[in-house]
Order: sequence, then structure tokens, then C-alpha cells
Amino acid sequence: MKFSKVAIATAAVLAASAVHAQTANVTLYGGLRLALESATYKGPAGSARITSLENVSSRWGMRGSESLGGGMSAIFQLESGFAADTGANGVSGGVQQIFSREAWVGLSGGFGTVRLGYGLTPYDDVLGWAHHQGANSWENRNNGVSGGAGFAKRDLFTNYVNTSGCASTAFDARYGNSLSYATPDMGGFSVRTQYALLGEATSNSCTGWDTAFKYNKGPITAGVAYAMHRNFTSISGARHNDDALRAYVGYNFGIAKIDGTYETARYKLATGTLKYKYWELGALVPAGAWTLGVQYSQRDKGLAALYNPLNQTLAGIVTGARWDNGGGKHLSLTADYALSKRTTLRGYYTQLQNEATLTNTTATGVFAGKAKINALSLGLWHSF
Repeated sequence: MKFSKVAIATAAVLAASAVHAQTANVTLYGGLRLALESATYKGPAGSARITSLENVSSRWGMRGSESLGGGMSAIFQLESGFAADTGANGVSGGVQQIFSREAWVGLSGGFGTVRLGYGLTPYDDVLGWAHHQGANSWENRNNGVSGGAGFAKRDLFTNYVNTSGCASTAFDARYGNSLSYATPDMGGFSVRTQYALLGEATSNSCTGWDTAFKYNKGPITAGVAYAMHRNFTSISGARHNDDALRAYVGYNFGIAKIDGTYETARYKLATGTLKYKYWELGALVPAGAWTLGVQYSQRDKGLAALYNPLNQTLAGIVTGARWDNGGGKHLSLTADYALSKRTTLRGYYTQLQNEATLTNTTATGVFAGKAKINALSLGLWHSF
């Protein structure tokens, strides 16, 4: 008798939990992405080959919504990055975090979507369209260009979570302490803006504000994004303002998608303004279970650090004195083969070149010749 009562009570609790979960509409998702990579580095100090098993932005997360009536819903997303090759948890801004990729709550309805918390910026919305086939390793068009090795390999991508995060030259980012608003879709056109109170500990703290205007309907995808950084210490060590503008357009012909990007950025120092210009062209071609891609990118000047590909080190050029030594070129060939809707074999060949490299890691550096990296990769990606 007692056993029956316990069984009935347990069943009732499970049923109530199931009903609650359905009402909350919570989804668990993620992806494990691992690749065997072999890269050859050639620089003024010599050459080397490194073969490694690389984690490529593996993640897991939860997202959900609850209907509040009147067409309005409460929404949330929590997403954690982890290293599938070692099992290590995600890190953001140098801090070990459980949810290093997304952590926000919001409201959505006919008015649009409001989100409070931590997550990708509108600038990244537009930049992400150019990430062919989920590129996030050496094949990524940021890697190696402009004298820095790129966000996937050497931190040109920065997650801004506190005052210390405001020392980066990057605009491709996640903002913490932020408020985001996105309009409803208006015939393929939408606008999203995000303001971030990045450094809340001081009165003269750093802030970030990004806005993107996007069109995505039919064969056309296009967008313009503008990012403003205030009171950053990205290059000189003293507080200054930076901004960047990125434009993207893509057209899907059915047999192939062609796209291109133009970007420019300014770092407004007390001694003058440093600028760079960047452009890229690419194509994606579906062929049954295959998707083939090619992408070429080029930047005219450097960021605030130059890269030594031989020992994979960066040296900070905090004054920007070596700005014109930067610049670079990058070519990637990619191939995906879909084993199923959730499992993909992914390969690439990449060649990148920096216009200048360091032969030591001091702040002033000794510069010599061009440096090149050639990389091959074959990986297995599984989503759930």
C-alpha cells in the first residue's frame, strides 16, 4: 500500500514537471567539434611544423520561452563553451565561466525583442555572415591578417565582461552588462542595437555601443554594422575612443552563393588616429552532400600587436608606432561533407601571410621579412 502511494506521488511529480517543462519550452542543444590540424610556420627565424588535435568552438546550451499572453513571451539563453579536446570549461575575459558564450533574459512580442545580460553584439551579427561553413580556426578570414593571428588562434575576438576587457583592439565581441533591442522582422529588414556598461567599477568607465541594419530575404543578404568603444585602452594604454564600420552583401544564385565584405576601423589616440581597411570576397557551392567554399581577404595595415608564427607569440606594440608594418593576405579552401543532418566531415586548406613579423617578443620588436602559415585540417562536427 505504502509502495503504491509512493509510486503515485512520484508519477504525479514527474507529470507536473513535464507539464512545466512544456510550458517553459526549454531546449537543450550543443555541438562537439574536433579537428586534426597540421600547420607549417615559416618566418625570418626559421620554420616549424605543428600537428595538433584542435577544439573548434564546442559548446552546449539551453534556450527557452514562456508565453505571457497578448503575443508576448519571456525568453532566455544560456550557452557554455568548452574544450572537447581536454574537457576544460569556457573562459571569457580571462575569467573561468560556466556560461562563457551567452547568458541573458528578455521579452519578445510585436514590439520586437529586448534582452538583458551577456551575448554577441550586432556587429558580430553582420560579421558572422562571412564565416563560411562555421569557420573558426585557421581557415577563418581573421586569422593571420593584419599582423595578428586572429580571434580563433590569438584573441582578436574579445568578450568584454569588465573594465579589464577594454584593452583589446577587437570589435568582433560579446558584451557583458548590456541591454539589447531588436525590431521585429519588417519584410526582411531589421535593426538591432546593444549598449554595454562594460566597466561599472569607476566613474570614467569604458562602454560599448553597436548597431546593425540588416536585410535577409530571398537571394539577398546584406547588412551594415557600426561599433563605438568609449574610454578604451586598446593601443596607447591611455583612455581613448575607437570605432569600426562593416558592410556585407551576399547573393544566392542557387548553384552558388557569392559574398563580399568591406570594413574600416579607427583608433583615436591623443597623438593621432590609426586606421585600417579590410576587404574579402568568397563563394559557397552546394554539390549534393558536399559544400565547397573559397574565400580571400586582405588588410592594409596592422593592429596593435604583431605576430611571430614560428613560436606563436604576440608582442604588444602599445604606442601603435609599428602600425604600418602590419597588413596581410589570407586564402582558404573549405569542403564539408554531410554524413547526416547533425554530423559533418569538415576539411580545409589555408594559406596566410603577414607583411611583417617579429623576431623577438619585446614591445618595440625586431622586424624582418614576411611570415607565412600553411594549414591543413580534417574534422568531425556533431550537433545535438
